[in-house]
Amino acid sequence: MTNLLAAWRRLGLLGLLVSLAVVARAQTSSALTFHTLTAAQGLSENSVYSIVQDRRGFLWFGTQDGLSRYDGVEFRVFRNDPQRSGSLSSNFILSLTEDQQGQLWVGTGGGGLCRYNHVTGRFRSFEYEPTDENGLADNFVRVVYCDRQGRVWAGTEGGLHRFEPRKNHFQRFVHAASLPENLRRNSVRAITQSATGTLWVGTGEGRISRLNPATGYLEADPRWAPTSAITALQPDKQGGLWVGTETDGLWYVPATGPRQGIGQRVAAGPGEAIRALFLDQQQHVWIGTNKGLVRYQPVAHTFTTYQHQSGVVHSLPDNVVLSVFQDRSGLLWTGTEGGISSFEAQPSAFAAYPGLAGRPNGPVWAVAEDAAGTVWVGTESLGLVSYNPATGQRREFRHHPQDPGSLSEDFVRALCFDRQGRLWVGTQSQGLDCLEPGATRFRHYRHDPAVKNTISEDFIRTIYEGPDGRLWVGTEGGLNRFEPDKDGFTSFRNDPANPRSLSNNFVRVVHQDRTGRVWVGTGGGGLCCYNPVTGQFSAFRTDDRNPRSLSSNFVRSILEDHAGQLWVGTEGGGLCRLDDARRGIFTTFREPQGLPNDVVYGVLEDAQQHLWLSTNKGLARFTPANNQFYTFDTRDGLPFDEFNAGGYYASPSGRLYFGGVQGLVSFQPGAVRTNAVPPPVVLTGFRKFNQPVELDTSITVRRRIVLGPQDYFFSVEFAALNFRLPEKNRYAYMLENFDPDWVQAGTKREATYTNLDPGTYTFRVRATNNDGIWNPRGTALTIVVQPHWYGTWWFRILISWVLFGLLFLAYRLRVRQLLALERVRHNIARDLHDDMGSTLSSISILSQIARTHQHNQRTDQATALLDQIGDSSRRMLDAMDDIVWTINPAHDSMDDVVARMRSFASDVLEARGIDFTFRADPSIAGLRLNMRARREFFLLFKEAVNNLAKYAQCTEAAITLAYEHQRLVLTVQDDGVGFDPQAPAQGGGNGLTNMNSRAAAMKGVLDIQTAPGQGTVLRLNVPLKS
Repeated sequence: MTNLLAAWRRLGLLGLLVSLAVVARAQTSSALTFHTLTAAQGLSENSVYSIVQDRRGFLWFGTQDGLSRYDGVEFRVFRNDPQRSGSLSSNFILSLTEDQQGQLWVGTGGGGLCRYNHVTGRFRSFEYEPTDENGLADNFVRVVYCDRQGRVWAGTEGGLHRFEPRKNHFQRFVHAASLPENLRRNSVRAITQSATGTLWVGTGEGRISRLNPATGYLEADPRWAPTSAITALQPDKQGGLWVGTETDGLWYVPATGPRQGIGQRVAAGPGEAIRALFLDQQQHVWIGTNKGLVRYQPVAHTFTTYQHQSGVVHSLPDNVVLSVFQDRSGLLWTGTEGGISSFEAQPSAFAAYPGLAGRPNGPVWAVAEDAAGTVWVGTESLGLVSYNPATGQRREFRHHPQDPGSLSEDFVRALCFDRQGRLWVGTQSQGLDCLEPGATRFRHYRHDPAVKNTISEDFIRTIYEGPDGRLWVGTEGGLNRFEPDKDGFTSFRNDPANPRSLSNNFVRVVHQDRTGRVWVGTGGGGLCCYNPVTGQFSAFRTDDRNPRSLSSNFVRSILEDHAGQLWVGTEGGGLCRLDDARRGIFTTFREPQGLPNDVVYGVLEDAQQHLWLSTNKGLARFTPANNQFYTFDTRDGLPFDEFNAGGYYASPSGRLYFGGVQGLVSFQPGAVRTNAVPPPVVLTGFRKFNQPVELDTSITVRRRIVLGPQDYFFSVEFAALNFRLPEKNRYAYMLENFDPDWVQAGTKREATYTNLDPGTYTFRVRATNNDGIWNPRGTALTIVVQPHWYGTWWFRILISWVLFGLLFLAYRLRVRQLLALERVRHNIARDLHDDMGSTLSSISILSQIARTHQHNQRTDQATALLDQIGDSSRRMLDAMDDIVWTINPAHDSMDDVVARMRSFASDVLEARGIDFTFRADPSIAGLRLNMRARREFFLLFKEAVNNLAKYAQCTEAAITLAYEHQRLVLTVQDDGVGFDPQAPAQGGGNGLTNMNSRAAAMKGVLDIQTAPGQGTVLRLNVPLKS
């Protein structure tokens, strides 16, 4: 055994030396692009010890000062708060895992173990208790792990613990006490489960042990030689284990095999302390060390190290790598002491053209490739550059004023190889050059006004060879067709007098379709079609009145795809598809449909029948079958975003080239990765009046919220949990029963609503990932807006009953009013019948008697009877006048009543020579009496005044009216002879009886104070509200 250990140590030393050399050789690698997040962006602290993604899609980062949840844009930080129950027990987070119930387990350095409930947003702590045999053995939880059976394991300095959910406590597993001391130490630093289901632990004493489920003990594998502390374990698909150690590098333990192979050291492992291990989806081993991140590829047995590079923005932020993780989309994350970084395991498919290496990355305007695979590039200031990728050979062709065979100008705008292998070069302002195969000197073609068949202009913009072998040259002065037999050109120019001529002389692009028609894109004249048979042009221009016309008159590129469909790239009008050449019908695709920019410089088709477009804001891949755009910019690995006109080319090998303001980009379309995973969509916050609302359950899992009528301004926050370029995620939301259609929110991650009517609404939100793939289901939240108390159902029922009651009361009052009116009518009719009838009857009888007396010459008797008839008639007229006055509603006011009372008293008493006073208190002004009360009150007053005048034998009288305590008080007083109230009425009349009856009808009180020889005081007290 001693010899075996010594051999392992010697092998380990050799491996360490080799690994150091490999690491030293790989330290300068910068092929990966790291996107880093730090405390400046909201991370709780920059030392990230553990990473996990929960089932909802959130990423969780355990740091040295708190726990951070990340949604792709914002962090939510959890820390210990002694004043708040349910907070973390410690801020030092060492390990994270999620169980099968979706609960997050947090291992802390000094605070034991915490379990996070995502529904309530609260933590439950499990800490060491000396008297609790079923608790943790130590509060320093280095590792927490959930196995495939859903069991949660925790490793502490006191052993391995398994949580028992039904009993809510832990079962502890340790090495057997019978083992030697060096084998029964229980400092658990790493836990994992192999592909065969075995649970493995790595200890601080450098041993690997497995849990024996039969005995319940940890058993050290005797085939594993002790090393330094085990820091990480990672299983592979074959059942083996990758083992990281503190000072002895990386090891691999196969599942089975000869005894000698169990502890086989990977000879080229890193020599620095290993802090983390992770096996990605390609089965590459990622190793976190104190000196960078290392990728080990087992098949090739190669190591690549990535380190922090000062001044390089997208290098690793720090060389101490504490954790490595791969999320569900395949994006890798590494936690360092300088923050958390995400990166793609494979470098970007977009590569800068190496032929310009070492030179300023100036604008590129033209690209072409010869039969040997050499790429030729036309630049703005470097002339013509060629580069052969196979040989690495690079050449430059520049303008030399002393050499007439040199390039005409260093600003090259167009390139084209013809079928003879000649390279045609168009310059910015010095005409057309031709380079024969194998030659180094150029033949020049320039405009000469004195020569008929020279090129029409020296400002060359495009060169194109058609399927028929004809060469076409577009210039600032028209279109030219090269005539080889004459070594000259036939020119086509705009003729204002000929509508069938070229529409514009600024020719930008030329293409001949499979039918032989030549399409010419101009700078301001739209798209022209040349018919070689007729020699005439037809033009397609923008028509503001026709949305199906060409979208812009400035045409930059033309492509005929594999199916013969013509596509037109425009400046400012996006991409156009020609649907009907006879009628000039186009379909346009612009920014709202997914284009990154409406300036389309170049259009190319790849082998998968996708169209690639260069713009001022990156590249776009368009799929005509479903009109789907994918966009790419510097965030996706492009070296720059702004491209140039003319600088696009598809090589026979399928490689695409696009030139721009900072050089040339090339790529194989099939190597460009796109994200086809729809993102989970979650709600992340709810605010009222811009203030966050603390809910009893997390908004992420909540499905219903009830708002009061005072909550008329609220906002819902949401996120798409796609972490690949999350700033490119786009959103759409809709509040059902309010929004008529989906609201396209772009990258905005919240929706705000105000003044919603009471009712039940459903808020729905959906989102895309960075490549525009929608999650159509998204997520939803029911929002109930309660009405004000006066809008509730019970209040409406109450109001309905109240209205019914009021209507019924009004009906009853109306009926009572009609009955009262009927009684008044009846009383008037009765009075008319009784008074008027008896009076008229007496008048009739008296008139007959008077006629008899007159006939018998008894004149005195007849005159007396006529006087009596006159008195009766006057009384009848007075009674009629009282009735008419009483039923007139204009006399409801007490002012009218007082005036009539004063007039009546004056007429009666002054006729008898009785002095009287009539005083009405000002308090009665504005009072009103209804018809019945007014009648009864006035008739009672008349009765009192008539009695005073007839029987009192007084010389003075006083009448007063007052309003006291909501009662109308009438007082009539005289200084007459008085009477005995108990004695029978004079003349057998019913005066007092009538007055008492009238007082009762008004619910009043009539009081008469009198005695013989003492005068009389009559007081009427009637209730009357003001």
